[in-house]
Amino acid sequence: MQEPDLAKTDPTKLEIWRESLAHLRHLSDEVAKRFQFYLWLNLVLFLSAIGSSRYTKVFSLIFLLAALSVAVVARHILKRNRIYYLQMLAKKSLIEDELGFYATKFSGTEIDFAFPWRLAPEVVAEIKKDLEAWVQKSVRADGTIALWQFVIYEMFIGLDIVALTLLLYPVFKSL
Repeated sequence: MQEPDLAKTDPTKLEIWRESLAHLRHLSDEVAKRFQFYLWLNLVLFLSAIGSSRYTKVFSLIFLLAALSVAVVARHILKRNRIYYLQMLAKKSLIEDELGFYATKFSGTEIDFAFPWRLAPEVVAEIKKDLEAWVQKSVRADGTIALWQFVIYEMFIGLDIVALTLLLYPVFKSL
């Protein structure tokens, strides 16, 4: 196995690389926890709105407005967290590139030393050209879990708007 010469590597870069891995783990966990929290909160508020519609339209309206607000805020938080995550992923990948992890291969293979949350070398080259463009392109990239998280929040926003429209239709019809 061919190894990078870590003895000659700047210890500060190695420490920054280790820290970037810790940040990626933390950001990944935070996205999952927040997604679950806001998903359940929105579901509870939406179901409360439906349940209270039998008794009073006012409570139903309040619950639906709260559910819509939660979904919009949750989507915004997801986008911010996704951007932070992508920025850290890019920085970790750039550090790995500088440390030679992409150039060094395990002997007899084409497998490089780049660590978890690995980006392809051509993506690293793209990041070097324009980090912000890559981040913006990757926020809702096809084939990512984040895309489906956005879709779920947007479905809740759509459901909340449809429910609000149905609830308020008789009011506007009578005007």
